[in-house]
Amino acid sequence: MREFKIYSDKNILKGIHYEANSQNKKNGIILMCHGFAGVQNLFFPKYAEKFSLEGFDVITFDYNGFGESEGETQIIPTNQMRDISNVILYLRKNEDFKDKQLYLWGTSLGGLYVLKLAATLPEISGVYAQITFSDGLRNNTSLLDLEGKEKYLNQLENIRYKEISENKRLLLPLKKLLSDSQSKTFLDRYKEEFSMLLSTKLSLATISDINELSIDSYLDKINVPVLLLKANNDIVNLPQEMDFIYKTLKCNKKLLEYDCGHYDVYENEVFLSSITEQIKWFSKEK
Repeated sequence: MREFKIYSDKNILKGIHYEANSQNKKNGIILMCHGFAGVQNLFFPKYAEKFSLEGFDVITFDYNGFGESEGETQIIPTNQMRDISNVILYLRKNEDFKDKQLYLWGTSLGGLYVLKLAATLPEISGVYAQITFSDGLRNNTSLLDLEGKEKYLNQLENIRYKEISENKRLLLPLKKLLSDSQSKTFLDRYKEEFSMLLSTKLSLATISDINELSIDSYLDKINVPVLLLKANNDIVNLPQEMDFIYKTLKCNKKLLEYDCGHYDVYENEVFLSSITEQIKWFSKEK
């Protein structure tokens, strides 16, 4: 395990390289990209340790403003995708990595990021994406009726208006932004171990930025193998979104399904089962 740093948007971005087990070293790097307000030390170490034991070099990192990386703590999707692209450039130019196959691994919001990058970057050899979505507005409003959707959009528009007219940003802690029952349970479980994460405050306008995200038109442009994981009881990123992604992809694809909630994929039986499938998939000739 070695720490490294690069500069992204003039800020120091910190990451960790989990070195491949020399006994069964494979010609692959897995670059792991976390999701909404995540940090690399939350769930990634146990994934990375298993991947590296199987012979893969694994790279994790914190986006600008999160974890140990410098910068303002805010979620701007284009900036976070640029962070990923900058890490990819670093790996391509690094003598230790440049001739290896590069796989992207993304969870939740990070899953959308890696799918979009796979459609635009020729150096990607394969993608794993779990519990993600393809269209932010559709994902966030599909359970609302017409009146509820209009009210929701008006509230966000008014918040955005305050930002541009009065330079006032409404900052809320994660527990206010992630208010669904699955997120509340998750945040409560890790409130002591990752107290700094829970104290993170983000602009409510962040939700507007995510609503504007859509990779619907990118999915059929992906021509590398894709492995997907869907949580059938997910109420954060709806399972219908994973179905849409799987149906729209035209490449070599596979879908894993588990009867669990959004955060259950990181723990216990679902974690053990799914990572076994991931290792098989990454190890298979593409």
